[in-house]
Amino acid sequence: MNELSLVFDRPAEAWNEALPLGNGSMGAMSYGRLRKEKVELNLDTLWSGTGRDKENKNTDVDWEFLHQKIFDGEYEEAEAYCKENILGDWTESYLPAGNLYIDTNVPELKEHGSYQRQLSLRDALEQVVYRQDGQVYQREFFTSMSEPVMALHYKADAYSNLELHISLDSQIRHACSAFGINGLVLEGQAPIYVAPPYYSCEHPIVYEGGKGTQFVIGLSVQAPKGCVCQKDNTLLVTAENDVYIYLSGITDFQSQDSYLARKKQMLERICNLSYPQLKESHQKAYEAYFDRMDLTLNPGVQNDLVIKMFHYARYLMIASSKPGTQCANLQGIWNHDLRAPWSSNYTVNINTEMNYWMAEKANLSDCHEPLFDLVERTASRGKKTAKEVYHLNGWVSHHNLDIWGHSSPVGHFGQDENPCTYSMWPMSSGWLCWHLWEHYRYTLDKDFLREKAFPLIRGAVEFYLGYLVPYERYLVTVPSTSPENTFTAPDQGAHSVTFGSTMDNSILKELFGNYLKACEILGITELTDKVKAALEKLPPFKRGKGGQLQEWFLDYPEVDVHHRHVSQLYGLYPGNLIHREDEELLAACRVALDRRGDEGTGWCMAWKACLWARLGDGERALKLLKNQLHVTREENCSLVGGGTYPNMLCAHPPFQIDGNFGFAAAVLEMLVQYQDDRILFLPALPKEWKDGKIRGLKAPGGITIDFAWKDGRITECSLKSLTDTVRTLLYNGTEKEITLKAD
Repeated sequence: MNELSLVFDRPAEAWNEALPLGNGSMGAMSYGRLRKEKVELNLDTLWSGTGRDKENKNTDVDWEFLHQKIFDGEYEEAEAYCKENILGDWTESYLPAGNLYIDTNVPELKEHGSYQRQLSLRDALEQVVYRQDGQVYQREFFTSMSEPVMALHYKADAYSNLELHISLDSQIRHACSAFGINGLVLEGQAPIYVAPPYYSCEHPIVYEGGKGTQFVIGLSVQAPKGCVCQKDNTLLVTAENDVYIYLSGITDFQSQDSYLARKKQMLERICNLSYPQLKESHQKAYEAYFDRMDLTLNPGVQNDLVIKMFHYARYLMIASSKPGTQCANLQGIWNHDLRAPWSSNYTVNINTEMNYWMAEKANLSDCHEPLFDLVERTASRGKKTAKEVYHLNGWVSHHNLDIWGHSSPVGHFGQDENPCTYSMWPMSSGWLCWHLWEHYRYTLDKDFLREKAFPLIRGAVEFYLGYLVPYERYLVTVPSTSPENTFTAPDQGAHSVTFGSTMDNSILKELFGNYLKACEILGITELTDKVKAALEKLPPFKRGKGGQLQEWFLDYPEVDVHHRHVSQLYGLYPGNLIHREDEELLAACRVALDRRGDEGTGWCMAWKACLWARLGDGERALKLLKNQLHVTREENCSLVGGGTYPNMLCAHPPFQIDGNFGFAAAVLEMLVQYQDDRILFLPALPKEWKDGKIRGLKAPGGITIDFAWKDGRITECSLKSLTDTVRTLLYNGTEKEITLKAD
């Protein structure tokens, strides 16, 4: 049980056993086979579509009519009106780029032979060692963090020759040809439309000549003591000892004018590489991220597995969200289906946000940046959605985004009973702004706040000020849903559309509060009076008749009390609205969480673990993490399955990476929490984690923390701050105020 490696004694037989490698822009799933190997390839900017407008064609929604229907409790008519007049087309889909095939002349594994493949999390290298009949064959594979290149090194004993057959293909329409004397080029153009797998239609995949994202994958082989020849778009390699394979790829996303020049440059680059130098520069670049922090717990099989899963999440974050690349989607960067689960898009009613809960705290603040680029692109489209759909200023986005910045509600073509359940939710723009504020809160980067974060936050605030509607003595969101959940109305029907859901109110309380803080920091008074007035009129948290934190403005019962979403608890976590002193609200949160139960999808169990940690219950949080760690191979869609695949990627099922990232966020939340200027050490420590040590943890205010504990008590702690500041530490049952000087 090596905490920093995934080790297997056989090649992968299925995707859920393959190992992920990546550098943000390029991803690979390696099966580790020496005979008949397949490496599945991804490019972060390879999506279907052209960025076309997908909003509902009706630009004259009668909002007063809809509001009245909802306030009168005529929910069925309101939902029908939303579907017909507001919901639009699906987002675009993230696509697989291609497959690399390598067949090597090694003997079959039999008695007295041995095999091992290993993914090292410390240096992001996959290694395969194969012994048979007195011969040793090795393979090393990495996706460089310093260059946009994948590199494979095949090595045989001094007395053995290597024979390799190498080829490329893709599920997307493509052409493959020879490149130079030792290379291959695969070129393709993505379809302009790919329907989600849950949408049945006559033409789910549509190509149109001259439209769609262009892409190219280039491959070059070096055989220092051998020869390379080409036959039928296959490279035949015969060599002594060593063979080096280099691969790279690009698309023309948002860069059509420079595509040909960049393609030429890319192909030239992979022909002039030194493996030792590339490996050394890759390791240095990767270690600059991975070595920023460390965490250990007292040894034991379960604890070792928790630590491995934690470090694996950090590895996956670095590999799928490197600064300058695209935001990690539902599957990070690893997708092998042309019609991927949920289009492998950005689902922003929980999943994309969960991907980045760990980023600041785990000292990977710069890996957060690709999300901000996506938000900026979405806000640009979201201004049009706000104006044309809602007739409001500012910007808005709903529950699905894609690389093009899709901002309007999907579901017009939904074949399920009530697509409003997921799509009629214009609140993601508010939640995404929480991430912008968190980045500032941790880094104190005032330039980032002024130039990037504040304009986006202000635009979202502007929209919601217009979206709120008076009801009794409050201002409420309408239409409003609690994501993907339904309630039983007085008509005994199951409905989703109402007004003033608890999650909506919580998001707006944080958004408006953060806006006022930002204005104070930047010396801005614009909209502050309106925001303060609106903030005072948002509905308070309510307790339902069962003692639970109420999910909707009215105390309607859930159709599914065990629903996977726990949206009403947003104010507890990831929000910071409900505190340790709020005993009645904490009790209501506990009842709501208990009612939901401990089952669910992978990401659902991670969110519940974070919530139990915030409630100070480390044993319940650990129970959920253990539930999440049970091994599964189920890849059919399930809303209750959860679990972890043999390659330690999390199952919804199928695979969604938010479970991995949410797991790490929960571990950190169990070890330290922040409330205003207070730092709470070991707030939810389970008995099994009695001893441990953490280094390089980040706290708001640019503070780096190292601490250790023994028998559940802090034994040593150091804090280093970017600025002069005062903090209150809560540890070992005591409270202590300390003054930190800059550096």
